[in-house]
Amino acid sequence: MRSRRRRFEIGCRIAAFAVLGWLIGTSLMPRPQLASERASSRAVGARLARWTRLPAAVAFHADLTTPPDAWIADWLGALRRAGHPVTWSGTLSPGAIATDALSDPAGGLRIDVAAPSGSVVALRDGASVIDSVRVASLGATVTAAIALDSIVADLNGARFTAAVPDPARLRPVVVVGEAAWEGKFVARALEERGWHVEARFAVAPRVAVTQGAVASLDTSLISAVIAIDSTVGSLGAAALDRFVREGGGLVLVGSAASGAAVASLNAGGVGARTRPAVLPPDTIGLGATGFYPVRALQPNATALDRRAGSIAIAARRVGAGRVVQVGYDDSWRWRMAGGPGSEAAHREWWSRVVGSVAYVPSLPSLTRTSAARGVGAPLAHLVERIGPSRGTPAPNAGWHADQRMLMAVIMILLCLEWGSRRLRGLA
Repeated sequence: MRSRRRRFEIGCRIAAFAVLGWLIGTSLMPRPQLASERASSRAVGARLARWTRLPAAVAFHADLTTPPDAWIADWLGALRRAGHPVTWSGTLSPGAIATDALSDPAGGLRIDVAAPSGSVVALRDGASVIDSVRVASLGATVTAAIALDSIVADLNGARFTAAVPDPARLRPVVVVGEAAWEGKFVARALEERGWHVEARFAVAPRVAVTQGAVASLDTSLISAVIAIDSTVGSLGAAALDRFVREGGGLVLVGSAASGAAVASLNAGGVGARTRPAVLPPDTIGLGATGFYPVRALQPNATALDRRAGSIAIAARRVGAGRVVQVGYDDSWRWRMAGGPGSEAAHREWWSRVVGSVAYVPSLPSLTRTSAARGVGAPLAHLVERIGPSRGTPAPNAGWHADQRMLMAVIMILLCLEWGSRRLRGLA
């Protein structure tokens, strides 16, 4: 039986010859080196066609100063999925842009921009410059009456693109209340703006005057319901609750939010009507004669307007729908006794209120062209395709040992084996 010393000597000899054999093998059949290609922001697009024809062992790296176009990021992502190591580096400004059609018969669109706080973003469409805006902590919003082709936001050379949406497809709104000035002028203001209004005004117990065929509460027929007072209960509490939860909009005016039919839908309770100590001496504005404050907001409700330390307007989501509770119950005075332009201001204000809750079906665009397609968040799109920023990949991937260190290991192993044999007789 072999002694431990003998087994140690054999092990050192085998290990030395194994390392020597590995060195000989790698010298006769060297491992292919991983080549790399590098391009700047301006050159990367022009080099993609040539990169595509290179073998999969080639790595690609882009030095970016601005986010690349969407097609470049998609192409780099395709190369990465084909087996090429693809990386990029650079400090890019994060940002995003989104567009949405305004829920307004007059048309228009809303442009939402997200960018670092304090930065200035220039907006333009296919025809000209729209506006420039300084971004606050929560972003910025710009509205435009009309836009062509696509919206492009420029942030320090970085471009974010969003298509111009198709106009909103609006359905009729229903106005319900007693026959009084507020309901009359709310309906008139919306009609003048272009909304199709169906109305039901109570003139006596169980007697109502209707305008149009007040359809059943269904989002396929109605965009929103405006309740001027508690007579909204005539529509049915269950039907109203189902309509809102399925996406329909509801506007509660004045004391309407105190009705039992909307107890599960309102944004909060209704307080005693507040009245100013002194009425305006000449023109009357919104809320100048008082309002019903919103008390005890629901947990998911948000205050939108405050006056005299009280909440005048609040909103909340209920299911898929939205509810706005407006404390002002005599906005018609603003229209009739306001200053110059008050009639138009009253009309636009009510259109915005109804548009903020109106159900607008989301349908695929029929007019969007290929030129209008773009990426609203190019940095996020780039990271999704090829990952976050990192340095240039090493030209030789994998572990590489210094041959001089391996020769030293061989010598040490042979010396240990020789020394052990020389000292065997002294033991």
